[in-house]
Amino acid sequence: GSYYKRLADTNCVSLVKDRAPRGHIYDRNYRRIVNNEPSYTVGIIPYHFAGNEEKEKAIEDIGKVLGMSAESIKSGISSSREYVLEPVVLKKDISMEELSKISEKAIEINGIYLSQEPKRAYPYSGLAAHMLGYVGEVTDGQLKRGKYNSYRPGDVVGQTGVENFYDEEIRGKDGVVYILTDARGRQKEILDKIEPVKGKDLVLTMDYRLQRYAERLMDEKGYHGVIIVSVPKTGEILCMVSKPDFDLNFFSGRINVTEWKKLTRNTARPLNNRAVQGLYSPGSIFKIADGLGGLAEGIVDVKDGFNCDGVYWIQTWPYKCWKHSGHGWVDFEKAIAESCDVYFYKLGMEMKVELLYKYAKMFGLGAKTGIDLPSEKSGLVPSREWKRRVTRTPWFPGNTVMMSIGQGYIVSTPLQMMNIVSAIANGGYAMEPRVLKAVTFDDRRIYRTYQAKKLFELNVEKKHIEIMQSAMRKAVGGRHGTGASAALKNIQVAGKTATVENQQGENHAMFAGYAPYEDPEVVIYVLVEHGGGGGVTAGPVARDILEYYFEYTRIKAQ
Repeated sequence: GSYYKRLADTNCVSLVKDRAPRGHIYDRNYRRIVNNEPSYTVGIIPYHFAGNEEKEKAIEDIGKVLGMSAESIKSGISSSREYVLEPVVLKKDISMEELSKISEKAIEINGIYLSQEPKRAYPYSGLAAHMLGYVGEVTDGQLKRGKYNSYRPGDVVGQTGVENFYDEEIRGKDGVVYILTDARGRQKEILDKIEPVKGKDLVLTMDYRLQRYAERLMDEKGYHGVIIVSVPKTGEILCMVSKPDFDLNFFSGRINVTEWKKLTRNTARPLNNRAVQGLYSPGSIFKIADGLGGLAEGIVDVKDGFNCDGVYWIQTWPYKCWKHSGHGWVDFEKAIAESCDVYFYKLGMEMKVELLYKYAKMFGLGAKTGIDLPSEKSGLVPSREWKRRVTRTPWFPGNTVMMSIGQGYIVSTPLQMMNIVSAIANGGYAMEPRVLKAVTFDDRRIYRTYQAKKLFELNVEKKHIEIMQSAMRKAVGGRHGTGASAALKNIQVAGKTATVENQQGENHAMFAGYAPYEDPEVVIYVLVEHGGGGGVTAGPVARDILEYYFEYTRIKAQ
């Protein structure tokens, strides 16, 4: 028996986690846009470290190499009383210089442990930063939530984007190594090993080329805002741009605190995914919803019209049209194509807030779209009750007039506004938007694919939708259409511009449309913050992107 006793006295078995690599992320054409690369982590096994003669000096030496204070090293070691045979991580992603220096120290100091771990790498740095999202160590707050109960401090999880939404699929299963060490904590042999299992891969609906082109376009023009391109019949997102953005590589290793503060304190909020979290007045894009409502409820007829002289009066209050000189004779299609405000003030007053509310909700406003990305906002569709509850004041005619042109209390996300147009492009329904095409194994075998789902249907007659389609075609192709700047040479585009007033200075410019008119393949939404007129600023961006799509990335019928 004394032999085994001696073995136990002089040796020890340490349990060490062998981190599993996360799955890779690909675009729809299997271009790899997120992968892993090796990084080195230094830790301390408390049980062995306790055997050092001069602990204080050892801590000081380690601190010098790693650029850490003695306090932070001490608190790390003492935090792990329960797991004395597991390494406590001191520093991840150390430099090659730190690696060689700490390896030398490990010869004279007991209990230093070095391991190789996979870390996220982004060959295209900031590309699709919001959609992909970043990873980071699980936070104390997350550990308290049920979703994370299988995680331990130090585990890496997806914090935003698809990295977060599909964390379960993409996260691998860590392995374990049982290491026999001598009394000084030096590895003698590996007794047993449970291999880590790499996470599953994600194939996204995004087209890398279109995404890159759209981002570069915004960067070259210095625009802040959003671009979304999707396939209306399936809901697949081909490109989703939110500017300003950030470089994902910043999050993959050790985070530089000064840079982090810069990012979080930046008033332009680069970490926010404006496409799903930004709330904006829909402006004239809302005219698609209340315009269709007016037709469906029989309040307006496509043939009727009246004279717009540039102003609409409610008692002694003037509400101006954007075209101060007036539009002259305006019928339904001209009101959409030239975005006449007076026509919609009048229509809104006849529909009243109840019907404006009904059609806003029918088009999916005020509710999340259910996209597979975290932190989606639902926006707001106001009602009489809502206003009384929140502001303790009644609903005024002026509120109705503002709502009829998509201003006032109503707010929506860019994705919701895109869906308004998708519903018209599809002839009466919108699909749930999504960014995941499939989850696959390493060898591209399909684990599961996403099944397209309907998000909402418009409960209106087909003929009314066809009138709206024709009016939106005139908005781009007509002689005085506000969206003429989005027109293409040989492909018909239909759409709607919006110029949205906001408290913080210059108007926001928007364009939402679809093409080809006869058989829509793509829907596009463009927002340029503080860009001025929708037709002037957002229209040309939409045109360039549609041109690129039809020239290079057109998706063959699938």
